[in-house]
Amino acid sequence: MVVSGLHPELICDPARVQDVCTRASAAGVVAVDTESDSLHSYFHKLCLIQLSFAGNNFVIDPLALTREELGAFAGLLADGRVEKLLHGADYDLRVLDRDLGARVVHLRDTQVAAQLLGEPLTGLAALIEREAGVTLDKKYQRADWGHRPLTPELLAYAAGDTAHLELLRSRLSEKLVGLGRLPWWDEECAALESVRWEEPAPNPLAFERIKGARKLAGQARDRLAALHLWREREAAAADVPPFRIMNAEVLLELAQSPPADLAALGEVRGVGKSTVRRFGRDILYTISQAPQVAERAARARFTLDRVREARIKQARAARDAVAGALAIEPGVLGSRAALEAVVDRQPRDEAELRGCLARAWRTALLAPVLLPLVASWRAAGPRDAHPA
Repeated sequence: MVVSGLHPELICDPARVQDVCTRASAAGVVAVDTESDSLHSYFHKLCLIQLSFAGNNFVIDPLALTREELGAFAGLLADGRVEKLLHGADYDLRVLDRDLGARVVHLRDTQVAAQLLGEPLTGLAALIEREAGVTLDKKYQRADWGHRPLTPELLAYAAGDTAHLELLRSRLSEKLVGLGRLPWWDEECAALESVRWEEPAPNPLAFERIKGARKLAGQARDRLAALHLWREREAAAADVPPFRIMNAEVLLELAQSPPADLAALGEVRGVGKSTVRRFGRDILYTISQAPQVAERAARARFTLDRVREARIKQARAARDAVAGALAIEPGVLGSRAALEAVVDRQPRDEAELRGCLARAWRTALLAPVLLPLVASWRAAGPRDAHPA
């Protein structure tokens, strides 16, 4: 069946926020999700907070409330006595930290549980359909959550992301217990609680992410850099995604073949009359006055370390064999970066190995295969490769 009949209460009043959070605290378990407007704005922001507990569904409107008025919700998240259920929590945790200064304690991420079970599909919709027999309608996946007013259909859609999380948590945790993997989930969720928002570092060469930019040189490259910076400034001023100002393909075309005047600019495919009217003179000025951009620093000549690569291959094969026996994705058991750390640090015992793998449960599973491998590398010496 398709999700229907959800009629979440929309909360825009600070007193009601306090009341609902008090009730959620008493319930002891609350499902949480958030929606942002990253597809529709330059400065994406927290637009909705969904809460479900004890069969009740609520949607808090953070755009109608101040950070201080949402203090009761932040307090609920920080209350270690209340279990918080999220699915794919990483982005939610970062946004909650950035916009509310909120920390989530006693977190349970159902997507992580599914990964630890080796589920082939770990998206929320697939898991809900299988475990609850409910089909989530995803037609509003790209909705503008910053737009007001919110329709009943949008509110029902948003509530669908939390309404079934408690059932999903129950089903997945039972399976984890049956396989003896519940401690793995505990450790992964505890690690997630430390996730925080990090401001992206400025990148003067961000324009090189445009497809085809790396092929440009000289003044064409300078023009693309200037146009990219102009577009970012206009998008920030209007608080819209940069593509709403001008598509990247058009920026590349203007950089390669700069128009001489407004008429020529209007002839460029993808520009149009409205763009010429709004930005034409600024675009021509940006093109004509593009400053020289520093070249990307030359990379140091890469020399393949065949010994190191052979050892990484051996470690990966050992990890893959263990993951295969457990029927989980190898990357869940240990990332390539973790295996590289094993090769580079050559841990002597489980304590040092845990420093590479970052989890006790991974260490317990991989120590019997990785530590003997490391011992063989030590015995062979630094320059003796033993390809797998």
